[in-house]
Amino acid sequence: MKHILYNQVKEHRLGGWLVFTAMRLEMMADRFMFKPLGLTTASFRILMLLDKLGPQTPSEIIELIGSTKSNVTQRINFLNRQGLISLKRKMGTDKRRVSVKITSLGLKKINTTRRLFKKHNLRIENYFSSKEMENFLRLIRKLNQGLDKCEININKNNKYEKKS
Repeated sequence: MKHILYNQVKEHRLGGWLVFTAMRLEMMADRFMFKPLGLTTASFRILMLLDKLGPQTPSEIIELIGSTKSNVTQRINFLNRQGLISLKRKMGTDKRRVSVKITSLGLKKINTTRRLFKKHNLRIENYFSSKEMENFLRLIRKLNQGLDKCEININKNNKYEKKS
C-alpha cells in the first residue's frame, strides 16, 4: 500500500482521518492476522460476537454487526462448514428460526487470533509513550461517547424523514 505523506495532505477533518485509519487497520488485520488463519474481518466479528454474547439468531447478528443479510448468511454458512459455529433450529424445521452458537473449534480459533492481536498490538504500542497511550485511550473513549450521540441523532433524523 502506498504510504501517505501526512504532512502534505491538506484535508484535516477528523472523520476522514478516522475512516482512513480504520480502513488501513482493517486491511492490515485481514492481511496479517485473519487471512493466515482462514478468516475474514466479517467472520471474526461474528465469532467474537458469539463468544461475548452467546448464541444469537442471524437477525440479531445482522443488527449487532451492521452488515447485510446476504453477507451475514454467507459468513454463517462458511463458519458452519468450517466447524467454527453450529446452527440449531429453534422451533420445528423452519429455517428462519435458527440459533447460531460458537463451537469449541471456533473458540480455539478466537484464542489463536487473540494471541496474534496481542503479538502485533504490542509492537504498535511501542511507538507511543505510556502518557501518549493514556491520552489516546481517553480520547478513544470520548470519541465513542460522541459517536453514540451522533448515532442517536442520525436515527432520530432518519425516523423523521421516513414519516415525511
